[in-house]
Amino acid sequence: MNKPDTLKAVFCLRQLAKVQKKLGALYDSEKSAVEALNLLEHLPENDDNKYSKAAVYNHLGRLYREKQNFEKAIAYHKKALTLVDNIKYEIALRNNIAYAELKRNNISVAKEAFAKLYQDGLVLNDSIVTARALDNLGLAKGKLQDTSGVSDLQKALDMRLSLGINSHIVGSYHDFSEYYKDQGNLEKAKRYAEKAYSQAKKSNNPSELLHVLRILISLNDDEAVRTYGAMVDSMKTVNLSVDEKYASKKYDLEKEKALAYERLLELEKEKSLKFFYASLALVLLSLSVFVVVVQRHRHHKKQQLEVYHTELRISKKVHDEVANDVYHIMNKLQHEGVGREAILDHLEAVYDKTRDISREHQEINVVENFQEILLDLIRYYENNQVNIITKDISKVDWNLLESHKKVAVYRVLQELFTNMKKHSQATLVVLSFKQNGAKIHINYKDNGIGCELKIQNGLQNTENRIKSIKGSIIFKSEINKGFQASIIV
Repeated sequence: MNKPDTLKAVFCLRQLAKVQKKLGALYDSEKSAVEALNLLEHLPENDDNKYSKAAVYNHLGRLYREKQNFEKAIAYHKKALTLVDNIKYEIALRNNIAYAELKRNNISVAKEAFAKLYQDGLVLNDSIVTARALDNLGLAKGKLQDTSGVSDLQKALDMRLSLGINSHIVGSYHDFSEYYKDQGNLEKAKRYAEKAYSQAKKSNNPSELLHVLRILISLNDDEAVRTYGAMVDSMKTVNLSVDEKYASKKYDLEKEKALAYERLLELEKEKSLKFFYASLALVLLSLSVFVVVVQRHRHHKKQQLEVYHTELRISKKVHDEVANDVYHIMNKLQHEGVGREAILDHLEAVYDKTRDISREHQEINVVENFQEILLDLIRYYENNQVNIITKDISKVDWNLLESHKKVAVYRVLQELFTNMKKHSQATLVVLSFKQNGAKIHINYKDNGIGCELKIQNGLQNTENRIKSIKGSIIFKSEINKGFQASIIV
């Protein structure tokens, strides 16, 4: 069934439920109302559908009031109240709730509610609302033995007579009769009941006639007639309470089934999601393992490449520096006149170069006292021609530096000292240290001949080493103004 057809079906079922109630077929009326509710459950919640649902809830509340199940009647009226935003409709629902409270003997609560409704009717300037509230207020006062209630009932009757709505007039006569019955004035009670009966016959409404006849029977002088009326009412109440075919119960049950089904669907979704997340976790774990393996493989290749390049550098240095010097010594030995002392001096120079190459590429044990290792490096490059001054090296907590970073710092300083020894002709080097939190600042400065800065060869190696440990290095130099390097790790 499409949406327009569903709305038409809901409207038809609501009208049918009203007709069935007027004919006294309460069970059939309830069944039709609940069918309308079931259809409304499958429609989107817009203003029209909320109004229709509120109307059905209100109808069910009135049906349950007829069945004298006032608690359930109030519950349905309150459900309807949550769905409306129209002030007149809201007042009508509040009146129905108050009337159900009156019927279940919460008279003071009902009286207070009717008094508030009367004030609301005056504010709205609505005669129907005002008359209804006054009539109910008078009835509540009568049950509390408040004689001012008769004035309220009379004002309500006068307003209803002027409005000319037959069912409302019947209601006023009926309530007058009930009022006087509560006061013990059976003569006036009977007179108003007869007026209500006469008025009800004009509309030929079975429900209204039945209500009026009940009060007439209860006021009859014949005890047998009164007993019969009481028994009929009692049997009706028993039948209604015994009948477990209430459509509203079926509706509630269907809603519970629907909720249970939805919960099962949610559980299935949760299972599917758990399976999905578990599969995703497995995929991610596999991917992580793969990435780790690839990274290790790359790292291994990188290490191999570094070893290869290191071997190339060593080979080149041995060829360019050591081998050439050895060849030069051999040429000298082939010529007579070269003294033993000169040969020894040349051999000592070759030895020094060989030792320098070895030291540049030897493994560094940074686990030991790193400060002492650095000082040993400095002492190696210090001689009669070069004085190296260190400042605040003891104030640095080298334990904060990771091992691979210590190696990088050592190699960078070694590279700077080597360049100084080979090219700068410096006589003084100042190496200062400073710690700022977890960061270590190292400043190198010499008084050598300086250079035009071109980041290549040795300087390129130092820069790459510092970048590899997420540090920074800045070079500064001018011709005849020395050389500086600022390192942060």
